[in-house]
Amino acid sequence: MPNLSFYVDPVLTNQWIKIKMARFFVPEISKRRWSELEKDIENAVKTLDILTMLQSPILREYKKFYKEFDESLISPAEHLLLIIQKSWNIPNINKVVDCYNIVSVETLLSIWAHDLKYINGNLKFVITNWNEKYIPLWWTEQEKVNKWECACMDEEKIICRMDIKQCNETKVSLETKDFIIYVQWNQETSEDYVLNWLMKVCKNIEKYCLWKYEIL
Repeated sequence: MPNLSFYVDPVLTNQWIKIKMARFFVPEISKRRWSELEKDIENAVKTLDILTMLQSPILREYKKFYKEFDESLISPAEHLLLIIQKSWNIPNINKVVDCYNIVSVETLLSIWAHDLKYINGNLKFVITNWNEKYIPLWWTEQEKVNKWECACMDEEKIICRMDIKQCNETKVSLETKDFIIYVQWNQETSEDYVLNWLMKVCKNIEKYCLWKYEIL
């Protein structure tokens, strides 16, 4: 695939929605966690002060942004914290998703991965006009998108609605060979904070999956 670039609409930039992204090239993806990854996830989960984290300024800032669209929305990191609060574990999706989910709960950042095989052209983070194509994760039918939402899109479809729900086509699966991970941040985080934790995601995947990456 040719070089990939991404664009953020100035309207979103003015609301402190900014993006850091990395690209990975992989031989294969495994669902099963290595024992070392499982142990590191267990240890990380034990250190989480969930009640305090749920009151974090970072999560409040995400909520402030979502309030413009739908007050019921919660960030992926908050969703994971609520799961951990009940189960004291992070769901095992596959090693890639597990590697960035643990960073998401540690940092409260919204982190997503997309299979580049199913991305058409470059990426853009824009405001919707309600006629975009969007099939939510694990769905087969198209869902209508509201006007004035935030979305990450390629040239033909929404690949992530808000930073809440990605599309079904670009999910990282056991067949994925080339994918991107991006981190979405707000004014309660610094650029250095986000870049350092994106590097932690990259190092996790390099360590537990033995794959190389590049920062975009």
